[in-house]
Amino acid sequence: MEESNHRIAYALHMKRKWVYGKDDKDLLERKGIPLTPEEFDVSMKGKIFCPICTTPLSRSPDMRSVSTNSRTAHFKHKPTYSKVPCRLKTKKKEGLSYKNEEEASKAIEDEALVIVSDWMSQPPSDDDDLDENGEFNQTAIEDEDGPDTEIAIGRHKGREFKLPSKISSVTALCRDFDKNLHRGYHLPDSKFPMLLSDMLFDTDRITEDTDKKKRLFFGKIVDYRRLSKRNIIYIENEEFGEFKIYTWPRFDERKHIDGKSEGRYILFHSTLSWEGGIPRSFVDNWGQYSLLPQKYEKHLVGYKKFNKRVN
Repeated sequence: MEESNHRIAYALHMKRKWVYGKDDKDLLERKGIPLTPEEFDVSMKGKIFCPICTTPLSRSPDMRSVSTNSRTAHFKHKPTYSKVPCRLKTKKKEGLSYKNEEEASKAIEDEALVIVSDWMSQPPSDDDDLDENGEFNQTAIEDEDGPDTEIAIGRHKGREFKLPSKISSVTALCRDFDKNLHRGYHLPDSKFPMLLSDMLFDTDRITEDTDKKKRLFFGKIVDYRRLSKRNIIYIENEEFGEFKIYTWPRFDERKHIDGKSEGRYILFHSTLSWEGGIPRSFVDNWGQYSLLPQKYEKHLVGYKKFNKRVN
């Protein structure tokens, strides 16, 4: 099965010997060290594994970040294990599909698939969003059970199943972001489920031809300004120089977004509009946007590098 390069956000590196099909999968999940392609070195060859199917991976190229044909370094499954099923082998354009409602429900139960019917309009509690270490507070981002939702996830066009959903937040996507990159998500107004890594849309890629459909955007904050009613977060954009996100001050304050956030990455789910030739978005719900914890920024940096090579 053909797979998209950079589909595997990280591999699990085992310092001690671990053999696929022989040793305990739980041991790999507990002791394996998450590793990006940029962090790989030659001593790790033969000791990296897929975090989903656990088969051995290779890194292409082995040593340099960029090979002679300018392909960005990435992990890939080995041909020897081509018949082992893994959702990271699915072609990007096809999204994720399930044979029946039972299979999809099992994926939800196993936390391999998340259906988000809507974004939280208000914070779910009075707790601060960040703990004393600057990590997201679980209480503050707790999902609510949403309505059963008709989702097109069958192999045949038009086939829909009714599945349980969550009312969630982008903050929830950013907590354990590395693991979430390999999970399937159906976000509000999506046509079908996709891996979170395939949903990400870099604000640097926005052009005059980019349509206005809802997307999960990400970008680097370059400026921040307070207005009388709204705030504006300015995001990096190569084509137009900037991208504006209009936010509510009370939400920014709770999310710890201010002038000190310059240089940080932000994720937001919204439609695209225009203001005097400058792209912009309005985020009205608390759950629509979030800063990404700095420890996960390496995944977005690698994603940006890859997409600049292929686009």
